[in-house]
Amino acid sequence: MDIQRYVSPDLTHLVGRGRKPHREQYRLLKKILREGTLRAPRAKRIKNEGSVIGIDKVYWLERRSAARLSDNGAYRGSFVCFCDIPLSDLGLHIWKYGCFGLAFSKTFLLEHGATPVMYVPTRGRPAVLPWGNYGRKRVSSNAASFDAFWKHYKELCDVVEKEHGGNRVPQSIRRVTQFMDMHVLSHLKFFDPSVADWHKANFYMEREWRISGDVAFGLRDVRRVIVTEGYAQKFRRDFPKYSGEVIMAD
Repeated sequence: MDIQRYVSPDLTHLVGRGRKPHREQYRLLKKILREGTLRAPRAKRIKNEGSVIGIDKVYWLERRSAARLSDNGAYRGSFVCFCDIPLSDLGLHIWKYGCFGLAFSKTFLLEHGATPVMYVPTRGRPAVLPWGNYGRKRVSSNAASFDAFWKHYKELCDVVEKEHGGNRVPQSIRRVTQFMDMHVLSHLKFFDPSVADWHKANFYMEREWRISGDVAFGLRDVRRVIVTEGYAQKFRRDFPKYSGEVIMAD
């Protein structure tokens, strides 16, 4: 029995956002379950607006230098996202993202590299200056603080990538910037805490976790499947070997 019920022992991924007909959402759910793979966005979506940090068949990350860090657009990458929301409170998330989905235990997804994002309230005021000799002696918001850091971080990355002046950059610095890109900065999520729960910009209530790259699984690994009204029996017919929980999104 879970003691803390404001988080879930499972992480949920809803599918088919933007596919309005339920049959299209269900078709996507079936495809995912039959292939046994939650696929991250592929590298062909790179728009060459920045620097490619890492790329292979199933993983890529692009740093977009023209974007502000606080806009949530500074990085594009191959992320599969989940929410850490108890089943009893999943209704609002379903309303935003779709009526079909699947859930896995945190234990299973931790082995695949799942980590929670770090939420940053854009309008909050930092308790301390970004650095000791910050010129203005005052910071108006977290957004301003992180964007000031972002400016200098991009300058560092530019030095690392172009090796200005013919000076070779130590491998340790290259590894630091790569780690920051892949595991820290691309996992920041800025949000406005003043908007209503139902607002699309209210990300905080999602308690998002991310995995870089595809997630392979077997049918036995799926703890829960979410379908909408009229699809439960159809799902049982389509997946007779599935022995986990099936719940109605309604």
